Parts: sequence; structure tokens; C-alpha cells
Amino acid sequence: MSKEFDYERLYNWMAPFYAPAMRLLPIWRRYTEEALPWLPPTGAILEIGPGPGVLLKKIARRYPQTFGFDLAPGMLRLAQKRLHDAQLVARLTQGDALHLPFVQNSFEAIVMTFVFSAFPDGPGAMRELARILCPNGLLVLVDGGVPSDGNRIGRGLAHTWELFGDYMRDEAALMREAGLTIVRRKEFGAFNSVRLVVGKKSISYGKFLIS
Repeated sequence: MSKEFDYERLYNWMAPFYAPAMRLLPIWRRYTEEALPWLPPTGAILEIGPGPGVLLKKIARRYPQTFGFDLAPGMLRLAQKRLHDAQLVARLTQGDALHLPFVQNSFEAIVMTFVFSAFPDGPGAMRELARILCPNGLLVLVDGGVPSDGNRIGRGLAHTWELFGDYMRDEAALMREAGLTIVRRKEFGAFNSVRLVVGKKSISYGKFLIS
């Protein structure tokens, strides 16, 4: 993560308040749940940046092979408690998304909700995500963004994200650069300031790409 901004310290500090805030803002939870219909019927599923585990718990109910990866140990402790209380199991790991501790072709799907925009090195993070996806695996991303219709309020909301240290990007373009095929992109939410982007890993990933 960025040397200029200590995201680990920030998210550790936020950990006790994050889940209550999601309960107070149910629309935020609905935004994150836009990712769920895109998950495959079976397979190993990784959520990067699960925070206190609200969405991760829903994933773990459906998939025996559920994994969570987060920068902040404080968030992972809350996620573990949430899973334990629900009698669910997921394998949780702490670390930096630019150096994912998983072998190539590990997951049928990777889920990220309001996380990718926090990565200073977007292209590097996207290459790591593509590396650990299985052939035909899906990267399902929900995040804030600049609306394509250019509406003023949506652009203002995106600028607010940037003031808090986030990076507004064209995630679909980064997915293509990393060798993924875009299967869905849509804007939704308040003034189209939230977007869903789904990328699929090619059957052959490397020197020769077969979509």
C-alpha cells in the first residue's frame, strides 16, 4: 500500500465502527451485494478487503472454500468473530494486495467491494488479481467512480472519494490490460457514482490469450 498514507492504521482504527455504520446505511450493504449474483455456483472464492466480514459471511454460507484477505488485522479479527458466531468457516489472511500469498490459478472468483480504489498501484494490483484467478475465473468489483454521463453531483461524489485518498480509475481498462475480458459493466447508485465491473480470465493466460 501507499507509503504516503497509512491505510493499515486507518482501517484498524475504523474496524469497531465499520459494521455498525453499514447497519445504519443499508444502501451501502445493498451496493456491496451487487457482487453476489456474479459468483459461480461452486469453487474457491476470495474476498479482498472483507472488513468486518458482513459480505464475507454471506459468501461463506454458500461456499465451503471461502477466503478473506485484508490489510488490517483489526478488521480480520472482527470478520473472524462474525464467522465464528454464525458457525461458519473461512480462511483469513493478512497482507498487502500487491503481494498476494496465493499461487497462480487459485480461485474461481475474487470479490472486491469499495477496496480497489484505495490501491495506489492499480495496474500492479490488477495483475496480481489476474494471476491468482483460475482460467475462466471471474473478478467481481464494486467501487466508486466518475459517472460516464458526467453529471455534476456524481462527479462531486467521486471528487469526495479522492479527497479521502482514493483513486478514481477505469477498472475495465485495467482489467483488459491484465488480460481479462469484460463481461459486465454498469453504473448504479446515487447519481451513477457506483459501478460494477466483472472481468473473466482467458482460458490461456500468458503469452497467448484465448478469450
